[in-house]
Amino acid sequence: MAVAQVPRNFKLLAELEKGEKGMGAGACSYGLEDPEDIYMTHWRGTIWGPPHGNHENRIYELKMECGPEYPKEPPVIHFVSQINLPGVSPVDGKVDRNAVAILRDWTRIANELAKNPRPKEDPLSLETALIAIRKYMEEHKKLPQPPEGSKACFALYRALLRQGLAVPLPHDIATALGPANPIKQLIRNGFRRNRKDTSPRLVVSALNNGYRYLTLLSKAQTADSPEHKEVLQFLRENNARVLALREAAAAKAALKVTTAPNPGTIPLLRRSSFSRRDGSAIYPVYTSTLRPRPLSALPPGAVRRVPVLDESSGIPFLRLTKPQPHALGRVIRQLGMKKQEQVLKLIGLGTEDLPSAAQEDAWEELVAQLQLEQQQQQKNQISRRRIPQGKKEEEEDGTYKASVHHAIKDILTWLKNDQRDRTARGRALWELVQKEQKLAEKEARQRQAKEERDRTNGQQVHTRSHRIKE
Repeated sequence: MAVAQVPRNFKLLAELEKGEKGMGAGACSYGLEDPEDIYMTHWRGTIWGPPHGNHENRIYELKMECGPEYPKEPPVIHFVSQINLPGVSPVDGKVDRNAVAILRDWTRIANELAKNPRPKEDPLSLETALIAIRKYMEEHKKLPQPPEGSKACFALYRALLRQGLAVPLPHDIATALGPANPIKQLIRNGFRRNRKDTSPRLVVSALNNGYRYLTLLSKAQTADSPEHKEVLQFLRENNARVLALREAAAAKAALKVTTAPNPGTIPLLRRSSFSRRDGSAIYPVYTSTLRPRPLSALPPGAVRRVPVLDESSGIPFLRLTKPQPHALGRVIRQLGMKKQEQVLKLIGLGTEDLPSAAQEDAWEELVAQLQLEQQQQQKNQISRRRIPQGKKEEEEDGTYKASVHHAIKDILTWLKNDQRDRTARGRALWELVQKEQKLAEKEARQRQAKEERDRTNGQQVHTRSHRIKE
């Protein structure tokens, strides 16, 4: 009797469509390693580790090779991620077909299906192989595992960058937001935005979407393809959205009330030089420009008012009248908010950006490690090699963590200089108040002496007039 068998390409196309649409099991995903592989030989799969064991919250990446006899013969499967599992080679990660039931019985089941084809559920597929391996992992979930080194997300990230940079872009789209490639920026921002997702449903869904976009970017490398037009249309809409947000932010910033002096006005204090205090600390020196005013500059009959030195949020200022002018209150509030923004930035850098920078450095290190391992695999070198420690130390200044440290140092320097500047301004204002006080006391004595002279002269005139009358 003739044996019926589904053609290899038809079956793989059906599996590819199912994998790209995410219609399979939620704990497993798969897709072509190279979207341009017309023979559909090399595949990549991911397995979310079974719960309640040492595989929990881990993502394992696998390589699957469908030979020319597929589906009559099972695929050859290798673990890319390190795993301690019976039947998996610790050298190259190859899965022994005799260890997993579906792989061991694959040929027998294929012959039975050839005699009775088209079952409701295909028992022989890449998805069923991944599910069987995951079940096999669950049976050995108590085994100790090597340090977590799942590279599925990093491999997808690297593949998306490689395919995205190969998409031809017009000059206006490529440079609308800056010199960086817009596709590369979107990929990096997407991975950074979702790097804290640990839910199996979210991670597997993200991987499935990533494989679909990988296929889209691969097809978009042909300039006249529908996929290329779709990518360009999306980039145009995204660039317009980002530029609109930037314009709105610039317009909002332009409406903010500034503390800059009006044109033509002379500041009360002017920095004249620098001096050393407290050892090696350098403080600015301020001198008064308009005060104290001479008595001739005051209105006729006016009495000099001595200003009061006051401070708010560490900002020294002179209080001349009561109630306090609204303009003075606004300037003090804005200066205080400016310092508060720097303090909040410093706190954010230390509590959020610094740990994130360490993760980014680990990300870059893993991507570099993947590149080294790929080069070794191309050279048929089985042994795995770590990045030299000396190289890491040489590149330490160019890491994300070093950039955050530089930012923290700059903010601390700004805060120290701001505090020294406020101290110097306060000292200059206090000297100005003392000068005003001395002048006020001198003018008070002069007024008192004048009043006594006037009173004496008045008495003399009154005496003379009285004598004349007599």
